[in-house]
Amino acid sequence: MNNRTKRFLKYMEDEGIKKAVILKKENINYFLGKYFMSFSVLVFEEEPCLYVGKLDKDYAEELFDFLEIREFKSWEGIFKGCDGVEGELPISYLKYIDKDYKIVSEKIKELRMIKDKEEIKLIKKAAEISDKAINYVSNNLEDIKNLNEYELVAEIEYIMKKHGSIKPAFDSIVVSGKKTSFPHALPTKDKIKDILLIDIGAVYNGYCSDITRTFLLKDDEEMRKIYNLVYEAKELAEEHLKEGVSAKEIDNIVRAFFGDYEKLFIHSLGHGVGLEVHEEPRLSNKLKEDIILKEGMVVTIEPGLYLKNRFGVRIEDLYLIKKNGFERLSKAEIPIY
Repeated sequence: MNNRTKRFLKYMEDEGIKKAVILKKENINYFLGKYFMSFSVLVFEEEPCLYVGKLDKDYAEELFDFLEIREFKSWEGIFKGCDGVEGELPISYLKYIDKDYKIVSEKIKELRMIKDKEEIKLIKKAAEISDKAINYVSNNLEDIKNLNEYELVAEIEYIMKKHGSIKPAFDSIVVSGKKTSFPHALPTKDKIKDILLIDIGAVYNGYCSDITRTFLLKDDEEMRKIYNLVYEAKELAEEHLKEGVSAKEIDNIVRAFFGDYEKLFIHSLGHGVGLEVHEEPRLSNKLKEDIILKEGMVVTIEPGLYLKNRFGVRIEDLYLIKKNGFERLSKAEIPIY
């Protein structure tokens, strides 16, 4: 039994929960410490037990030789006696559960926010993989100008897959021209021109990375001005990034720095990354309850400015919070203009 499982069982004991059923894939992978792609249900009683489909039972027994594996038969059997469920539980399953149950999601989120050594190792590997894809772009900009967005995203995802990524952490954003003014836009057959924004992530053994780079492909004074504002905002955020800092405060510091351009900064400063590419904590001034950053959290810093129907700039890196600062996990070169 790993420490993650022991902490959760201790929580169940403290809360008087006799049986908890976990369906969310990322939560299951968190407790198992390994990525499992197929259907599974993790049940905690005195000890955890994993239910899988008949086709996957032999594979699961080989992969999780430290855990009891059972063949899934019915939802009635899974939920019988259950008094602990995730908040994400589909409403259709409530008919199997007695009315007296507790939601365990907040505890799991709390546990997942602080990464242990093994998790940090896997996130670093995922970051290393996405760095390779970004560095490919940096080193081949002249050739890339001859591609369309579909062709470039194919190259990027091939590189990540080649180096061990299970899949992209999210739909890869590889866009140029006016589409960069949208924080999230999908690639098309448009030729790459003027400005190129790439926001990608790898997944290594279930753990994600997240990195964004913007490349200026023509000499444009306004683009350079906006780019350098975003670059300086990211450096400013780094100056304040460490344990004990308020998630609201660091977001507000960057907004104040942008001054008259603050209205063009239309998303939060960052978010947690782990088994999901967007998880707690969020770095936002809109939080109902502020979060104080702690050692072991992994977060992004990603200031961006977006000029409607013209262009946008975002620069994003991944950071491990430490007591007196941070370790930058994504190490791909940031262009200077």
